[in-house]
Amino acid sequence: MGAGAADYGKKVSAEGTRKKKRRKVKNQTGLICATALGALIGVIGISYGVGRIYYGKRFLADTYINGTNVSGKTLDQAIKALGADKDPGHFVITAIDGKEFDLVPQEFGYHRNAKAEIEKLYGEVNHSTWFTGFAGRTDLSYNDEATYDVDMLENLLASQDWGDTATSDASLDLTDEGYVITPEVQGNKITDMTKLNEAVEYALSMGDFEVTLDETTGCYELPQIKSDTFKDQEAALNKVFNMAITIDFDYTQEVLTGNRLLEMLEMDDMGNYVVDDDAVMDYVEELAEKYDTYKKDRKFKSTLQGVVTVEDGGDGIYGWWIDQQETCDMLVGLLEDGENVTVDPIYWSDGPLEYTGVESARSADDDIGDTYIEIDLSAQELWYYVDGKEEYNCYIVSGQTTSAARTTCEGVYKLWSKETNKRMKDRNADGDEWDTTCNYWNNVSVCGIGLHDSTWRGEFGGTIYQWNGSHGCINMSYYDAEYVYENVELGTPVVMFYD
Repeated sequence: MGAGAADYGKKVSAEGTRKKKRRKVKNQTGLICATALGALIGVIGISYGVGRIYYGKRFLADTYINGTNVSGKTLDQAIKALGADKDPGHFVITAIDGKEFDLVPQEFGYHRNAKAEIEKLYGEVNHSTWFTGFAGRTDLSYNDEATYDVDMLENLLASQDWGDTATSDASLDLTDEGYVITPEVQGNKITDMTKLNEAVEYALSMGDFEVTLDETTGCYELPQIKSDTFKDQEAALNKVFNMAITIDFDYTQEVLTGNRLLEMLEMDDMGNYVVDDDAVMDYVEELAEKYDTYKKDRKFKSTLQGVVTVEDGGDGIYGWWIDQQETCDMLVGLLEDGENVTVDPIYWSDGPLEYTGVESARSADDDIGDTYIEIDLSAQELWYYVDGKEEYNCYIVSGQTTSAARTTCEGVYKLWSKETNKRMKDRNADGDEWDTTCNYWNNVSVCGIGLHDSTWRGEFGGTIYQWNGSHGCINMSYYDAEYVYENVELGTPVVMFYD
């Protein structure tokens, strides 16, 4: 028994020991759970505290005001993000000409409510529930309004010096240099103050403190015709204006172009034209008046008398004589063709005889030059000069001065033609007749005056011409007439004069 009792007791004791161990394990699990829960609560508490501190002076997460994200922004940051801090001391208006007008908003009682409205929204935020911002987007809004005194603003605008340049359309103008486009002018003069007021008031309503008064505002009169309108027309008209017909007068030229040319055309707006023949003839007449030397008096430096005036006596036909009708017809044709060309005028001609002079001798002051025959009718003497140097000299007998029909007229003649064994048969106004033959005939006119040999004469010079002169020709010895025939070129001027 004793032994059995001992064993029981020992068993009990062992079982008690096992039970005690199981309770110990159970108590550790609770402690761990309690510890974890406490830690979690601590973390949550700390996180809340941190969030509470961070969002205590900020808008909550995922917050938008008037569509602008202000999440986590301070009041000042949100005001700036929304532009609510724009309440400047200047309102700048840029006119259409670029001139700036700087107005002070306080001068027209300007005040904006945006900043106060955002402050009001900020004041309604429950910062203690900052974590609710992560639950979804929050949209807030306010009416951004500004107030000002309209009458003060409009009076202020009316007092500005906007400018007084009027608007004008582009135009196509004819100048000495051709057709030129005068560009349009955009004036700076305000023509509709109501539109100006509307443009400024609209900018203020949008919170803008700068406004540009461009052509869309309606406060300016705009050009109705722009430069581009005339581009094609300018090119077409200047093509005609710049057409040039150059008329060559040997020592100089006349260029028919520009305004003078346009005077001869009837032209439409696109450069289509017809030629006015009468206007062209007027131009040709001007050329003839300026450049014709035929039948004109001339100054001449003579051998014995110095400078003399050689008057046109009617028979001297040397010089330049424009055939006006033929020249006019030529120019009309060239104008109709519309080409740039250089041409000579058309001069009168009588069969093989042309009414011209020596091209190389032609200048503004002279058309005789320094190669010529000089006949001093008073001295009855002839000289032949080549390039200013005397080549030949002899005496002559000219027309008898007792009769106008026989007198040799002074003037500038021209060596038209030459013949040998010329039969001279004619009669004059006095009824005198003659029929004889010369060996050398040097014709200087179309009326029968020539330099020819007169072998029936025994002497020349002196005063023979006054009582026994020719019928108008220049009588010469055989050898003198032969010299002229063989040495003097056709077209050479023959200058005859009295003292």
